[in-house]
Amino acid sequence: MKTIILGGFLGSGKTTVLLQLARYITGRPDFPQVVILENEIGEVGVDNEILEGAALSVESVFSGCICCTGALELTDAVQAIESQYEPDWLIIEATGMALPVSVKNKLKEAFGIDSVMLTLTDASRWKKLFKITPEFVQGQLEGADTVLMTKTDKVDAETLAQVYSSVKALSGPAQVYPVCALEPINEKIFEELMAKAE
Repeated sequence: MKTIILGGFLGSGKTTVLLQLARYITGRPDFPQVVILENEIGEVGVDNEILEGAALSVESVFSGCICCTGALELTDAVQAIESQYEPDWLIIEATGMALPVSVKNKLKEAFGIDSVMLTLTDASRWKKLFKITPEFVQGQLEGADTVLMTKTDKVDAETLAQVYSSVKALSGPAQVYPVCALEPINEKIFEELMAKAE
């Protein structure tokens, strides 16, 4: 079971990216089965009717953040998913308050799963969030394999360049891509991410 962890701040566009990623994977010629595990504390979850199809299932963990208080629920949910569905791919959408690398470490420790991490950053709120909670912002980027800078259409070119430099400096070897909801995400980005998990 290959696993992708989707992280990012509240309002960074995770649901939009999740929908595109899930549709991309399930549309591949080998018809892989995908299960999405949501962890949305006090947020509106993805509409299961939008996502669920012949090769796609959605499960939810709502009682706590899966990187801390809900860690046991995470391992129980992953074990149940593997047993019930035996999916080719598991996409875990972490709450905006989670540190995705903690989720990655827990999966490695419990199951030996080497997950890949896709982290979203909101270009329009980056400077404000970094000023308020720099440690948390950096923690969200730690261990990311790919970073999508979302809402790039809401900032000017100078701000975008500054945010890109800052994100790149904090995300280490991760690939950083500017994207916006006005255009579909380039499928090559998903191809690269999936190749890291295979």
